[in-house]
Amino acid sequence: MSQDTGILISCHCGAAKQTVVLRSSKSPATLDSLDISLCHCHACRHTSGLLCVSYAPIYKPPSLGGLRIYSSDSSSSYPGTGLSLQFCSTCGCHIFQHRKHSNDDDEGPDGLWAVATGIIIGRDMARNAEELGDTEDEGKLPLLRVTGHIDTAGTRDGGLSPFIDVGDAEEPGGLVKHGHEGASSPHHTASLTKDVLQAHCQCKNVRFYITRPDASSRLPHSGFPDLMVPFKTSPREVVTNPRNEKWWLCPQGDPNPTKYLAGTCACRSCRLASGFEIQTWGFVPRSNIFFLHPSPPSFTSSASHTTLSHSASSPSLSGAIPLDFATLPPGILQSYESSPGVLREFCPRCGATVFWHDRWRPDLIDVSVGLLDTPEGARAERWLDWWCGRVSFEEDADNGRVGEAAKWARGLVSGLARGLRRWEDGRTKES
Repeated sequence: MSQDTGILISCHCGAAKQTVVLRSSKSPATLDSLDISLCHCHACRHTSGLLCVSYAPIYKPPSLGGLRIYSSDSSSSYPGTGLSLQFCSTCGCHIFQHRKHSNDDDEGPDGLWAVATGIIIGRDMARNAEELGDTEDEGKLPLLRVTGHIDTAGTRDGGLSPFIDVGDAEEPGGLVKHGHEGASSPHHTASLTKDVLQAHCQCKNVRFYITRPDASSRLPHSGFPDLMVPFKTSPREVVTNPRNEKWWLCPQGDPNPTKYLAGTCACRSCRLASGFEIQTWGFVPRSNIFFLHPSPPSFTSSASHTTLSHSASSPSLSGAIPLDFATLPPGILQSYESSPGVLREFCPRCGATVFWHDRWRPDLIDVSVGLLDTPEGARAERWLDWWCGRVSFEEDADNGRVGEAAKWARGLVSGLARGLRRWEDGRTKES
């Protein structure tokens, strides 16, 4: 791989589409692929809404047009790092990460820039051939390589790391600093009762809680998700759930369910609306979701840049309102229609993915698991029952990507599928 390899990137709406140049500290003689870590830290989970994220180092991008900036300068979560995140102001996709200060000798005058790996389309072959004379077969030149998991200790349960088989790469579990977490990383907010699950984005503009399943949880009707019944290979009469099974309530078939189903998704839309390859959703009835007033911020804002800090006061359930997208106060959620009738919500301040819902099942909501705040760990297993039989839209992992970017995506999602099967086998043996 050339040391100045140009790659094409794009978010879901296309506003961030451009060519950026990968950056490596390796010498041309030893350069083969860029080492990528999967970060599971508290800050990454709550700024993305996902359980892990990954970035590839680049030189300063040519354009930040159409992007909103979430700065860490006033946030206790990233003390002294000068870290900022750039996300699309239209679709909410995370695009870049920028660190002004670090211990990297190769930092340069522009600081350290990185691009979210999920938005990489592939090499810009025209640019590479014109500027560098690079006409080599890209299929022989790896772009990215997973080297392992970092910042898993703060998840308390390993988060998504036990689900992802990274082969010979570093085993999960050790605490390796990514530069996001300060000396005192934020810890979970104690649930006020055992039947309330707190959730929030990093800036705490989005704050809500989830209650245990009750009689109202059985009211929605929904076809099966691709997670359980693959759309491409299953008869429509099966997908539509003609028996009206309440598949989102767990244990499944139990007359007194206490949990909700959760799973992973690798579809193109989730990837390009978040910026990362692996989305994690919990399926929760709208009647069990209640919004809290945003944590009072102290911030300065311009059209494209926001710097926030928040008090660490304990949450209160007073004034909570049932989730109703039509009447929710403005400024809490921003909606994006990723396809006709399908809406995704994200925080307009820090860019965290929050919800997915559509017009065909308005009363059952996909909730981003990375926002959940539980004492037992990031997977929230006292509340969620994880589906391990399939990665939703696994065959879609490389959709819209070419060459080594497509191969990277297939490899990562295949590792997830293997890890889920291994996890399920382990649970079966224990039982």
